[in-house]
Amino acid sequence: MTKNMILIIAVIGILMINFASADVPPENSHPLSRCVKFVNLNNFSDVVLIGYYTGPTIGWGAYQIENDKCLDKGYKFNTLYIYWTTKEKFHSINLVDLKLVSKKVALNGANDDKGNQAYIDVYSPADLILLLENIEPYGGYVNENNPLINETIEYSIAGYSDGKLVVYISKRTSEYNNGQSAKVETFEKPNINNQEPVYPTPTPEPTQNPNINNKESIYPASTPEPTQNPEPLQVKKGFWNSISCFFKKLFGRSC
Repeated sequence: MTKNMILIIAVIGILMINFASADVPPENSHPLSRCVKFVNLNNFSDVVLIGYYTGPTIGWGAYQIENDKCLDKGYKFNTLYIYWTTKEKFHSINLVDLKLVSKKVALNGANDDKGNQAYIDVYSPADLILLLENIEPYGGYVNENNPLINETIEYSIAGYSDGKLVVYISKRTSEYNNGQSAKVETFEKPNINNQEPVYPTPTPEPTQNPNINNKESIYPASTPEPTQNPEPLQVKKGFWNSISCFFKKLFGRSC
């Protein structure tokens, strides 16, 4: 049995154990409910926030974030990223069929069939700007000695600084099961200089006006048609297709 085959069997075994025990609460623990949300989106009407999540069973999913609504990352083992764009640019983006770019990421301790370092392709949206990564909206379980049972984390947009959108945790509310009063923490807004991003304006190609004997050029302006905000993406791939695709990419083959 080759090293690659042993590695494949080992990884599949680990995945199956994780999925089989995914919903079994640990001993001496209790569930923690968590809500992570943005609370002042209405004050920034030109900003659109996008939740983008990836995971072993779905490929990826994306949805528009709503004000004062808890974030979602699909399955609890998925990874959630927050991206943003302007409202104008959002009208030309289809969240069900995002344009993605990829970069190769090394797999620690893994080699391909030629003994070289093994890589996987990691995909991210091409037309969106990364704002936050590895956001955890899932509470899970905490040790029984920890009285925390509910946590609400509120993010706010501070504004722009040096051409970048700035967000911060503005409030955290913690509730307990031991009779302790809820703990409310508020955090100061970071310093910003209100310098908004500058987007280059593309120059349209001139077209000849047939009615003026080619002596003058005109530049027609096009306005993108607004599209309806899509619903959160449905499952992209089945479980076994995702597993198969993962190992194909692991050894340099395409899905």
